[in-house]
Amino acid sequence: MLDDLRQATEAGFDDHDRDDAAFVLPETAKPEKKFLGMTAVERMFLAIFLFMNVLVIGLALLLATGRIVL
Repeated sequence: MLDDLRQATEAGFDDHDRDDAAFVLPETAKPEKKFLGMTAVERMFLAIFLFMNVLVIGLALLLATGRIVL
């Protein structure tokens, strides 16, 4: 019973059609560009963390020197 079903579904396809339908990556696809071994998302998070560090340390120094008062 299952063999008949399998043969019925495969009857409408030729081997040539199946090869054309296979997914093929385009040849123009570039590999992901990395700088210092990091992806773009990793570099973005690193930049955000560095900005937050500078912001917090700068605010702490301004408070410590008395330039601003909260």
